[in-house]
Amino acid sequence: MGGSAVNRYNLRVRPRNIIFIVPLVLGLIACSKAPQNREAVEKAVVEYLKGRPGLDMNSMEVQITGLNFREKEADATVVIQAKGTKDAGGSMTMKYVLEQKDGKWVVKGRSGGNEHGGSAPGGAEPPAGGALPPGHPPAGGTKAGSGSEGKK
Repeated sequence: MGGSAVNRYNLRVRPRNIIFIVPLVLGLIACSKAPQNREAVEKAVVEYLKGRPGLDMNSMEVQITGLNFREKEADATVVIQAKGTKDAGGSMTMKYVLEQKDGKWVVKGRSGGNEHGGSAPGGAEPPAGGALPPGHPPAGGTKAGSGSEGKK
């Protein structure tokens, strides 16, 4: 008879525990998701660009001009220009793919064919006289003798 009293007790206690455990687990899952906002993506892009050689992010401004969230990824269109510059000709537009990792956004890579420091969007040449915004990496194609001439 003692066993049946224990079973009745367990049947009453277990469902109550589930009521508390399920919301706790769902809350933990939700907390591990990266915030889906422009500021979080901008922070991830700036962190990524800080690790790129030749870019002085202290003299550059980053602006997210387009943003599309997918399940665990995001596509961002980013305009990078020298601080204080209002001339659109002195900016670069890049497209990045980001992914969620450990509750934050991380740049996975670029989408499209542009390279940092390559030609301007649309294949335009650098401004006349070769003047680039402060902090901009040197522009130019391949170096002579690199063996990549004539390849497309």
